[in-house]
Amino acid sequence: MAPSTVSPAVTVESSPGPDHRRFGSDLRTAVDQRLSEGVLRRAHRQLQSKAVVIGAWYLASYALLLVAGSWWLGILACASLALAMAGVGFNVQHDANHNALFRTKGSKRLTGANRAAGWSMYALGGSSKRWIDGHVYVHHAATNVVGRDDDIELAPFGRFAPQQARRPWHRFQHLYLWAVYCFTALAIMVADVASTVTESITGDRHGRRPTVLEYVELLATKAVFVFLMVGVPLLMHPWWIVLLGIALTLSVAGLLLGVVFQLAHVVEEAEFRQDGAENAIRWHEWQVRSTVDFCQGSGPVDRLVTWYTGGLNHQTEHHLFPQVPHTAYPVIAPAVREVCDAFEIPYRVQPTLRQAIASHYRHLRHLGRA
Repeated sequence: MAPSTVSPAVTVESSPGPDHRRFGSDLRTAVDQRLSEGVLRRAHRQLQSKAVVIGAWYLASYALLLVAGSWWLGILACASLALAMAGVGFNVQHDANHNALFRTKGSKRLTGANRAAGWSMYALGGSSKRWIDGHVYVHHAATNVVGRDDDIELAPFGRFAPQQARRPWHRFQHLYLWAVYCFTALAIMVADVASTVTESITGDRHGRRPTVLEYVELLATKAVFVFLMVGVPLLMHPWWIVLLGIALTLSVAGLLLGVVFQLAHVVEEAEFRQDGAENAIRWHEWQVRSTVDFCQGSGPVDRLVTWYTGGLNHQTEHHLFPQVPHTAYPVIAPAVREVCDAFEIPYRVQPTLRQAIASHYRHLRHLGRA
């Protein structure tokens, strides 16, 4: 199946039938009916409990890494820490920096509690401010829009959208990009510094340049992360073992972060368009068209995927309602589907994790050859 795309040279018209201008308001009404006070209270409580569990998992894994006295225990500790790092990214900082971990009482401004919890991004070696700037304000505003959405940019290594330039080596991207994904965690750490330096010269999208305080915060948090992940282990283990452990941990965490975030947007069924192309599709509808859910079932694998990935398998619901805790996504998913059906907007779901990965693989292979 060829990827579903929106040509940059053609005006995209909403499908005939219902008045699509009402889609967003009807969607909000339908979801609000599902999100009673009791449902929201329970969802936040579940999410906060999960955050505590994953935080404890992270700390226990780090402690085990320091005291590991054998190869098998060291490998186990590194793998566990990698899983916990990705778990923090999926479940804690992601919801917190979307203002969803704690109740906001309708406020769209990042509250103090959510901001503090969002600092858990530092546990991945990243910057919460940089993540908010790139993910919340850019990716969510211009999902799958080539030229604006950095989450679908991997040049020159990969081609994720039909509007991007194809290079000869992209013919094999469906084979080698899995190894490239292993560098995702490292790329997050480095990109924060690179973007800060770049904006010191060019300014950000509003023309502002980083302040001295922002530089101090960035460098201080990076230094603490490096000290804890490199300096402290060097006091306990030989340098070459520490080096191997860092490589294993960052590779596993990077692969998980890289793959999970591609399964919802860089797949056959998702739609793409070029920045600046004339487009008649409104924001809510575009979020649905550019996003694909996966693993929404009630089986043990589906429940595990939902729990571990922080509901990112319900990516459509997340993009439409990012300030709703992800523990409530299974509750509102049926309402989202019903409204999409009523407006004749395709609500796409990959039934299994295997099918989602296969769709990503085929998408990469097609774009590498087309």
